[in-house]
Amino acid sequence: MHRRSGRGAGRLLLLLLCGIILGSIVNYILSLYIQHPLFTETFILGTKNPVTLNLKIITLVLGIQMHISFGTFLGVVIGLLLYFRS
Repeated sequence: MHRRSGRGAGRLLLLLLCGIILGSIVNYILSLYIQHPLFTETFILGTKNPVTLNLKIITLVLGIQMHISFGTFLGVVIGLLLYFRS
C-alpha cells in the first residue's frame, strides 16, 4: 500500500488553529503594553443576536461570533506559510 505523503486537511486545520490561538494571545499581550488601535480593536463576524427556537420541550439557541484582530490575522498567515513550506 502506498502511503500518501505530503499535506493533509488535518494538518492545515491544526496549523491554522495553532496560529489563531497564538496570534490572539500575542495580540492580547501587545494590547496591554501598546495602546494602538491596531492591537486594541477587533472586528466581529457573526450574528449579533442569537436565533432562539422554542420547541416547548427544548429550547435551542444558535449563534456564532468570531473576533478577528491583527494578531489573529497574522497567526492565520503564519499558519498558512508553515503549511505550504512543509
